[in-house]
Amino acid sequence: MRRLLLSLAFALSAPPAFAQGTEEEPQAAPGSIAIGMIEQVDGDGIFDLVHDGAVTVRHTRSGLICRFLRNGDGGRLIIFNPPTDPAHSAEITIPRGDDVACEMEEGGAHIRYFATRYPFGSTLDEQIAGVEAAIRGRNANATRYPGESTRNTEDGLPLRRTTRFIITQQGVRTYTRASVARVGDWILKLRYSAPAPDDAAAAHADQAADRLFDGALDEIINPRTQ
Repeated sequence: MRRLLLSLAFALSAPPAFAQGTEEEPQAAPGSIAIGMIEQVDGDGIFDLVHDGAVTVRHTRSGLICRFLRNGDGGRLIIFNPPTDPAHSAEITIPRGDDVACEMEEGGAHIRYFATRYPFGSTLDEQIAGVEAAIRGRNANATRYPGESTRNTEDGLPLRRTTRFIITQQGVRTYTRASVARVGDWILKLRYSAPAPDDAAAAHADQAADRLFDGALDEIINPRTQ
C-alpha cells in the first residue's frame, strides 16, 4: 500500500505530458500591440486605440483610421517632427502631431496613409505635383499608368486627385500611385505600391488602392462609434 501511495503522489506531481514542446507561444492581444505602436512613437494623445478587437489605431485630430495585420507585422506609426535646427527656427513649422502617417503591408502591397494639416495651406494640385516629382526623381524610367486623375464628389466623398506610374523596383515591375483629398483642414494622402508583372496585376492593384482610399475617407467623414 505504501508503494502504491508513493507512486500515485509522484504521478500527480508530474507535469502533464503535453506540457513539453506542444503548447504554442502566447500571442499578444491586438489591443496591446496597437498600444505598443503608439508608445513607440510617443504618440499618446496623438493616436488612440480603436476598440474593435483588431490592431486598429485612430489619429485623434484628423480621424484617420489605421488598420494593421492582427499581429502588427509590417506596420508602424510615424509622427513627422518639426525641424530642430536653429537655422530654421524662423520658418513656419507644422506642430507635432499635425503631420503623421501609418504604413502597413497587405498582400504584397506596401501602403502608407498620410494626414497633414498645413499652417500655410496646400492644394491638391501642389500635392500631386510634389509626389510626381519625387517618383520621377527616384525612378528615371517611370511611365504613366492610365486612369482617372480626378474623381468627383458624386459618391459623397471629397474630390480626389490621383497619379499612377509603372516603375521598376529592385528589378520588379511595380505599380505605384498617390491619391490625395482634403477633409476640412486636413490633406489626406495614400501611397500604394504593389508588384505588377503584367497589366492585369496593375489593374487589380489600381482597384485595390481605390477601395482603400475611399474607405479611409469614408471612415473620417462618417465615423463609427467605438
